[in-house]
Amino acid sequence: MKAVSVTPRIIILGIAVVLESLAVLSVAEHLELAPLGTFYPNLISVAVFLLPSLVGLLSQRLTVALLLAALPFWALAVVYLVVARPLWDIDLFSIGALAQRAAGVSVLLLTLGLAGWLLRRVIPGLKATV
Repeated sequence: MKAVSVTPRIIILGIAVVLESLAVLSVAEHLELAPLGTFYPNLISVAVFLLPSLVGLLSQRLTVALLLAALPFWALAVVYLVVARPLWDIDLFSIGALAQRAAGVSVLLLTLGLAGWLLRRVIPGLKATV
């Protein structure tokens, strides 16, 4: 009986992580992934802030909430560094600026995932573990 109630949550969690990945990719690469015209930038801006919180809300464990909230950005950063801009071609001062921006986005996504998980702890009937 428990597996039946857990499965939809895990499916929705997976969909939220994929949507967050697409939103982060769209913002980082300035891609318009859906033909929504002038409404698209507003929608993606809201998605980048709401989806990590939704991921945190759907995760029962804190570590899973934090990992899945930041994973799309970290994966994008690794792919970007390997494919588009290896660190070998960047001078030392540029590496510091790049790391500073990456750390800022990572902290933002981790904080939003934490906020969603904390909201899960406040809502009665939802189980949250550390």
